[in-house]
Amino acid sequence: MIEIYLSKMEVPEGMKKYEWEHELGKKLLFLGLKETYGLSEMELEDLSYAAGVHGKPYLKDFPHIHYNVSHTDGMVICGFSDGEIGVDVERIRPFHDGILRKVMSDAERDFLESLEIKERPEYFFRIWTLKESYGKAVGCGIAMSLSAVSFTLRDKGNPICSIPNFSFFQQSVDEEYILSVCRASDEEIKEIKVKQKLVF
Repeated sequence: MIEIYLSKMEVPEGMKKYEWEHELGKKLLFLGLKETYGLSEMELEDLSYAAGVHGKPYLKDFPHIHYNVSHTDGMVICGFSDGEIGVDVERIRPFHDGILRKVMSDAERDFLESLEIKERPEYFFRIWTLKESYGKAVGCGIAMSLSAVSFTLRDKGNPICSIPNFSFFQQSVDEEYILSVCRASDEEIKEIKVKQKLVF
């Protein structure tokens, strides 16, 4: 079971962007814990967090509930799963060629360069979000060597990763965003439930 809680956002006047992203991520986390796992208001108020080996947070009193939060320009998501999960969402936008060697494997760069210029941003962020989701699933984020992990995208079927024992799922949101999910399992992710919420 994988569920994604998603909310578009406009930063309220007088609040800093990162503060609002953090607050909205927390609201989505609480909403998912309440709706999907049936936690009470009292349990939500008393939530206690702990950190894994690489600093990834988890719920101390509910270790069976795995979650991960991501945000980008105008959107925040929170993913839930019954196993380790990493999620990432990015708005498709121009990128700097200078970071390609740090981010992409040789095969990924070769494929990128074979594309028309207008197609490259979408491909770049498809690869970027997959790697981010993997890093967040294992708990090390972008501290890992991104170019050491390589993906093959397919017209049909989920992305294929050079690292075994992880499965991936990817979809576009509103034709402007790319959402990627990584789960620590070799079982194929056939679908995810995306629940778009208005959170204030």
